[in-house]
Amino acid sequence: MGPDVPLLNEYKQEFFWKRFPQTVLGGPRFKLGYCAPPFVYVNQVVLFLTPWLFGGIGTLLCQLQVLQELHAAVLSGMLMFAAAVAVQALAQYAARKSSTVERLGAPNILVDEEEVEFTNCVSPETVRFIAPGKRFGLNVVLHTILAGVLCGFGTWYVFLGRLTALYGSIGVSLVVFVLSWVTLCIAEYSLIVNTATETATFQAQDTYEITPLTRPLYIFAFIAVDLAYR
Repeated sequence: MGPDVPLLNEYKQEFFWKRFPQTVLGGPRFKLGYCAPPFVYVNQVVLFLTPWLFGGIGTLLCQLQVLQELHAAVLSGMLMFAAAVAVQALAQYAARKSSTVERLGAPNILVDEEEVEFTNCVSPETVRFIAPGKRFGLNVVLHTILAGVLCGFGTWYVFLGRLTALYGSIGVSLVVFVLSWVTLCIAEYSLIVNTATETATFQAQDTYEITPLTRPLYIFAFIAVDLAYR
């Protein structure tokens, strides 16, 4: 390779900057290869921040001493579970109502994304684009339950009082709190909304939907190891 040959050509750069944020954030597609209405991005932002909202409710009630830590964590987990059920139900409904006709056995493997015509924020096409849904009923149940458990466990683990006692500084605790919830939002989005495709992969080949489990399992493993050595 000569010194004047770029590492990434124009097409690869465009592909990279579309795929890289999606991989890092766990699935949201904020950069598309075509023009999309604003509600497509707003819906993804709302779904991405939903776990933080429910965790914030539990944290606030705990800080105000309305609920104990365990009860606040259970409340956050139950709210997340209900939201996950709603997302999966909406995805299944949209899949049945969608009028898109797909020719079996002949997917277009030469493009990394198909252009979608969005009509409104809750149309079947919009829902299927944002939350494609699961292929197997077992995964619907498993991923939904894990979403609730992860949110509840994460809420309990990153309570501000717990972090302040651990680090001895409110400023450091707030930074860890924010970064922790960003991490939890990434894992939750990948689990119940849309799974991130790795940057180096052109077309995802996850037949049994194992990839959505990796990020939550990393978080569970980290929390378990941290609690064991604390």
